[in-house]
Amino acid sequence: MGRCKTARRREAIAKSQSELIALREKLQALGIDMVDRSTHPMATACSWDTAGGGEKLLGLKADYRYLHAYPQSILIAPIGNLWEEDCWWRLQDMMLHSATKGYSISLQEMHDSSLFSNDAIGLMRWSASMMARDSGVEWLLMVDNDALLEKDTLVRLLEWDRPVVFPLLNDLERKYPIEVAPLSNPPELEAGQGLVPVRWSAMSVMLFNVKIFNTLDSHAWWGTDYHFGQALNYLGHRIYVDTDTLVNVVRGPSRHSAKGYQEFWTHHEEFSKRLHGQERDRRPPPGFNPLTDDGWVDKDGTYFAVPNPRRPANGSKETLWRP
Repeated sequence: MGRCKTARRREAIAKSQSELIALREKLQALGIDMVDRSTHPMATACSWDTAGGGEKLLGLKADYRYLHAYPQSILIAPIGNLWEEDCWWRLQDMMLHSATKGYSISLQEMHDSSLFSNDAIGLMRWSASMMARDSGVEWLLMVDNDALLEKDTLVRLLEWDRPVVFPLLNDLERKYPIEVAPLSNPPELEAGQGLVPVRWSAMSVMLFNVKIFNTLDSHAWWGTDYHFGQALNYLGHRIYVDTDTLVNVVRGPSRHSAKGYQEFWTHHEEFSKRLHGQERDRRPPPGFNPLTDDGWVDKDGTYFAVPNPRRPANGSKETLWRP
């Protein structure tokens, strides 16, 4: 597939060059001189750290992309830190896999200042978007604390090169029927259909090109999934769901409107206890061996997926990113 695209691209370039030569000869015959700029292309200078190899990752995409100081750089922003079991180490392993592919990866958890369940989630998402703009990265991946990411989730989403891409979500909890708590509209997306445009989708895992935030109003983050999709549509953007990339989520949508009075307040009480009293689950994966496996656990028991220089099979002693 890739070779066919490359061959078609080369044929298109050759055709364009032959047409340009023919045009130049025609203009010269009319006494009009046309400057040949192929021998002196636009000069580019950059003093930024480009160790991530982002330009090489672009491949043929570089033909239509504008210049960026940090091409293919990504800020990963977890929304809060109340991690469900196995979600933290899966995120870490995804980061390491992405870094080994050449992407420049950064991580920053968003501080959860909620008083009630998820009442500050809009603030956290807005803060993540502002941090991405301030840091100068090209992409932002927002991740909820209940997403069971795969190693290649980020790389697969980036390959589409779209301003807004979500993965296909699978609710493991299934507390409510799909008619009450759908994950998108249209509600029943089938896996394996490639990139599918939707009106809205649950905001558990979201990849954005940071340019989106140049015009997106902060009020877009305060509201429902539908409201956010509507705000994007107003600006001429739409959400695409990559149905080839599946991400399981431990908890389904809260959908407070479907709850009775007592259930509603019980939910908030349980959340408050977790937020203020629960230890944050940042443990390493089950069976982790610090002597042989990639990864490092700090004094607080937090697992970071970094290459293990002690392992003989790992030739490099340099970490691809530093916690």
